[in-house]
Amino acid sequence: MVTALTETASAPQAFSYDKPSRSVFPDGYKTSGQWPPVYEQLRPYSDFPKEITGQTVWKAEDYTNNPERWTHRFSDEETQQLGEAADALWHLARP
Repeated sequence: MVTALTETASAPQAFSYDKPSRSVFPDGYKTSGQWPPVYEQLRPYSDFPKEITGQTVWKAEDYTNNPERWTHRFSDEETQQLGEAADALWHLARP
């Protein structure tokens, strides 16, 4: 598994809304990534279905008393694989 922190963290940089850090926001813009709406694609609420139907609809009664249908217990092997993947990612992300 990923090891514990062994180095002291440096003091965080002062945050400024008017001058965002280029180390955090390389292009200098601090955004959520949200794009403006495409107004001709917006639909009024009344256009949406009142009920969703079809083969892919989940019904509460199918799952309420059947947790095995929507939960997964990881085996020891799967847990080991996840740990190895996390370790590999940890080492890739380090400078």
